[in-house]
Amino acid sequence: MTQQGFEDYLFSVYGYKNGTAKSYITAIHIIDEMFLYEDVFDLKGKSITCITNFSLLKQIADFVCSQQSLFKKGEHSIFNNINSNQNSYPGKGFCSAAIKQLLKYYTYNSEEEKAWTILNKKGSGKSISKELSTLFKIDKEGLDTTVTARVRLGQSYFRKMVLHNFGNKCCITGLNIPQVLRASHIVPWSSDKTNRMNPENGLCLSATYDAAFDKHLISFDEDYRMIVSKEIKEYYTNEITKAYFERYEGKQIALPSLYLPSKRLLEKHRNLMIE
Repeated sequence: MTQQGFEDYLFSVYGYKNGTAKSYITAIHIIDEMFLYEDVFDLKGKSITCITNFSLLKQIADFVCSQQSLFKKGEHSIFNNINSNQNSYPGKGFCSAAIKQLLKYYTYNSEEEKAWTILNKKGSGKSISKELSTLFKIDKEGLDTTVTARVRLGQSYFRKMVLHNFGNKCCITGLNIPQVLRASHIVPWSSDKTNRMNPENGLCLSATYDAAFDKHLISFDEDYRMIVSKEIKEYYTNEITKAYFERYEGKQIALPSLYLPSKRLLEKHRNLMIE
């Protein structure tokens, strides 16, 4: 349980485009500040996002909800200590909503710990995919918010799993900047349910190569050597394009430490490649 982990969880669930995740993050900061004024639970300045005792976290959540209710009624509340320009957060219910998300993050954090245990068993990729899909409850269909959230969390863990498998480096270039690395599904999430969480169905690629791989402009042969499509080669008159792709054509990717990419799935990808 960490503050950064909670923030990552929120952005996984809500994305970056709407302001929900940022609003919940601000609400948690307000709650933390509130406990600096009145340390009701003897936190000694510790953020509530770092609490590992679920029983204590639940007590804090109940307390925050009750204090928010008093504040909204205009009665004395611990929220009276916050800056007036922040009144809308408890006033519109963001504080209680944020701490409820923190309780959900606690559950997800426990699930993620179990997921790493499953991954480290080193079973077959397909059996791991089945276990992880069950654990993260992503095998359900639908468009409701709960199903969507579970899918996003599953995808978030898939990214962590694939990057970990490849040592947090692009398997083509060795680039190690996390913000530009992608966990590329060899066979898309939408087209193969059984391999959605399969560590053998993922490659760690930097953004440009991920886009090219997704569009079947590059692929890899049975010996994990990069294949470049004729369509990309048509742009070799541009020195930048040529430098990006020609130097790696025919070269083997850096192979991962735990789970090799499935040759069967790579063949499927290769068969859809643009000639």
